[in-house]
Amino acid sequence: MLTVVTGGIMSLQLVLKEKMSGWIAFNPDSGFPEGRHSFVLNVDAVTEELFSFGTQRRCSGQVEFGAVHAPVPVQGELVLQLTGPSYDLHFSLEGVGDIQVTGRKTYDIRNLLESMITLPLIVYRNSQVIGEAELVYRDSVLTFPLKALRLRMG
Repeated sequence: MLTVVTGGIMSLQLVLKEKMSGWIAFNPDSGFPEGRHSFVLNVDAVTEELFSFGTQRRCSGQVEFGAVHAPVPVQGELVLQLTGPSYDLHFSLEGVGDIQVTGRKTYDIRNLLESMITLPLIVYRNSQVIGEAELVYRDSVLTFPLKALRLRMG
């Protein structure tokens, strides 16, 4: 960790900015609208542990659901692992309630590109599975380090 002293301690932080889009679908018995709905996630994760794998990193951002929902805040944790990152996110949708989505990208050498950009998710409400979702990183994987990763003083 780099420390700069200027009246206080500052440290070098890594900021991950990721935008993924795809769909969310609720189980027929969940009481929520049937079919697949658009689902967009914009998330920022910040850490001072630049090269530490397996560490939970707080993240926040916005989620958009369907055509009628405006962006709403999302909070959660992101864990970077050599085999793929995992996500545990929480948000609240008007008319739906508090939602948790969890999932993990699992890198597969036989299908590397798709496994790097696709995030399958399970959707929960009150600890009950109510659906599934899939998000995909749609920007260039080659430019990901330039667009999504930033260093800053915190």
